[in-house]
Amino acid sequence: MSSRFSSREISDFCLYLNREYGLSFPPARYSFVENRVEPILKAFDCLTLADIAGKARKDLKLRIELLNCLTTNETWFFRHPEHFKILREHILPALLENMRESGDNRLRIWSAGCSIGAELYSILFTILEAIPDVQKLNIQLTGSDISSDAIERARAGIYAANELKLLSEKMLVKFFSKHSHNSWQVLPEYRRYCSFELLNLLASWPARSYDIIFCRNTMIYFDESNKDKIARRFFKVLEPGGYYLTSANEMLKAGAQQDFTQIFVENEIVYRKVQQTNELKLVRFKTPTDLLRALNLLKNNGFFFQLEKIPQEHNLAPRRAIYLRKRESAKVEELFALNSIKITSSRLIVK
Repeated sequence: MSSRFSSREISDFCLYLNREYGLSFPPARYSFVENRVEPILKAFDCLTLADIAGKARKDLKLRIELLNCLTTNETWFFRHPEHFKILREHILPALLENMRESGDNRLRIWSAGCSIGAELYSILFTILEAIPDVQKLNIQLTGSDISSDAIERARAGIYAANELKLLSEKMLVKFFSKHSHNSWQVLPEYRRYCSFELLNLLASWPARSYDIIFCRNTMIYFDESNKDKIARRFFKVLEPGGYYLTSANEMLKAGAQQDFTQIFVENEIVYRKVQQTNELKLVRFKTPTDLLRALNLLKNNGFFFQLEKIPQEHNLAPRRAIYLRKRESAKVEELFALNSIKITSSRLIVK
């Protein structure tokens, strides 16, 4: 099929899409881009692809239409079922054990590139089916996508029969109500668990942290450099011990992979952020004056420290000790000695 655009024009337009939105379209997909933007040319009186790029910077409606037409949102419930089995049988039990130990009842999950919401609702249904006393948890489920059309559909929670093809009859009856002849809607009491927001993964993110991040069939839109950047950002917002799940064709490259531990389970690879222990030294001082001088020295030199209340060894002994980072403790204790600050003991603590 002949193109109405020169190879230079379509190449420049695709470079613009990559630079502004992170969307990657190699030459093999140029015809896809042309077909998708054809209605925009007519609707917004644009003669060239450069016109679209120029107007999109100022025209929010055009920009939204452009992103909606270029991001395909074909998906269905429990797509790639193995991931939901891993969530149910391996990830949730591990996180619940951590909750029992820490006393923190929050379960925070992000579906990044959630499309029409089927993935996030599938995650919710898995949780509700797997955890009998789910009301004891503070469940925070967030879905994000660059397409406003997809987000509107996710919030409405209305799905056609082909999008529900992997759902059991039991789940359909439990979680949905009939909406029309060939569609069903997630019941309001379940929709309230899920929030959906418009988000470009290359732009700024809300200041949140997560226990699990699903990002599947989304990285295919990004080039290798942006894939690596986004994966590293996922790592930063994951809680220690948190999990990252992605598609088989979106496995992490060496650069981003080093941040995670690879786990091979149910013939699948998932990633986990290493749970690092915080090794500290608890330092006790001979007198309250030694403690006070040590605090001033630490503040003036910018060292990390934490005060800890301790049983008083005798009437003249300090009621506080200081936690130091293990890696800095030798240098700090040397500084104490140079300043004639007397300590009675120091011991390693893992917090």
